[in-house]
Amino acid sequence: MILYQRNLYKKKLKKKKIITTSLIDLLTIKAFAGGEYHQQTTEFMGYDILPYLALRGGSTYSNLNVKLDGDKESISDAVFQGRVALGLSFYEAYRFEIEGSFFTKAKDTADFSSATNVEVENSNIELMANTYMNLGHYKYIQPFVGIGAGIAFTDTKINGDSNTDAKFSGMGTLGLSMPFGCFAVDIAARYNYVDAESGMHNFSGDVGIRYLF
Repeated sequence: MILYQRNLYKKKLKKKKIITTSLIDLLTIKAFAGGEYHQQTTEFMGYDILPYLALRGGSTYSNLNVKLDGDKESISDAVFQGRVALGLSFYEAYRFEIEGSFFTKAKDTADFSSATNVEVENSNIELMANTYMNLGHYKYIQPFVGIGAGIAFTDTKINGDSNTDAKFSGMGTLGLSMPFGCFAVDIAARYNYVDAESGMHNFSGDVGIRYLF
């Protein structure tokens, strides 16, 4: 009887070991699969690529130069901005994307030689093509630089008179990226020039999340 109970106990113990080992193996496979995620790329025209979707948001200091009756003044305001981008990552070193940017309305007043306390409002939406390049190769925090060019759709109101236009827009970016498996968190500082009115200068800071497909 005692021998039978010992054999039964050994069988149960062996069964538990098998189940435990199987669970560990399964978790290990998932962990390695997550670690290899960035290597599961698709080849396109000889390049290994990884598509992604990016959502970004932050704050912008907007400075717009406005002319009224030949007199030029600057108006400025801090606004919120959101960005949505679809892109491709090449060899985890280069990125190319199409980005849409949306800015809240900037408001300020200015004094001109022909009028004082003039109310100026500006709304801005941009469609950009951006290229980014990693600086070196780091595991946890990756610095990068970027340039972009596109079209800005602006609406400027001066004392209620509206001027809507589509103008050239250019952007330079310096940032840090932190990868987390199929996600990456980006922190970026941007300078954006828009050829609106007598020139618009946007200085932005934003935080974004990239989801890698």
